[in-house]
Amino acid sequence: FARLLEQVVAYTEYLRTLGSKLSHELATPLAVVRSSLENLEQEPLPESARVYAERARSGAERLSTLLRNLAQASRMERAIASAEAEDFDLRAVITGAVAGYRDMAEGREMRCQVPEHSVPFHGAPELIHQALDKLVDNALSFTPEGGWIKVSLEMRAQGGVDVAVANQGPPLPQKMQGRLFDSLITVREGRSASGMHLGLGLYVVRLIAELHGGQASASDLPAGDGVEFRLSLI
Repeated sequence: FARLLEQVVAYTEYLRTLGSKLSHELATPLAVVRSSLENLEQEPLPESARVYAERARSGAERLSTLLRNLAQASRMERAIASAEAEDFDLRAVITGAVAGYRDMAEGREMRCQVPEHSVPFHGAPELIHQALDKLVDNALSFTPEGGWIKVSLEMRAQGGVDVAVANQGPPLPQKMQGRLFDSLITVREGRSASGMHLGLGLYVVRLIAELHGGQASASDLPAGDGVEFRLSLI
């Protein structure tokens, strides 16, 4: 059992550092490929060959973006794991965050539903705020002009709290069910049309929820007119 535990620990550490290792080891050969393609594009090429060179350059750019996101994910994991917990009023954090989001709403109604009394909580307030930032940014991506976004704080009878961000808009894509909170997953086809987007936002939300002993979930609203992302924290 001791040897098995050592192997599990070693494998877990390997997986934890895989992203940063890959981004570091592949950076130099990728730079060589990109510079070679840039030099090739300066040469007189037939139109048929230039098409393939352009595709190769586009693929290299996508790979470069992927490696940057892998490195960013590793940095975020370390930063979240090292955050220090403290006692604070979760209600004040929620209401303060929503006040700032109203300036970003751009024609959308920003609603806030919280208890009338303070909600003492032990955790990392800056991380809770960061999770809200990610969820509201995600909601803004899908809420139509004139639609609504609601941030709510609910206390569970059995203990713990739920922080939820709901928005009016399309339902969750069936093909993404169960994968929304994975690293480098995105469903922002429309928004990313002008550029590549590899999602880390919901992955960060999941990490923050797990750090607080809880979990993150997403579901369609019962009326079918939007979605809700929920952080169940302990």
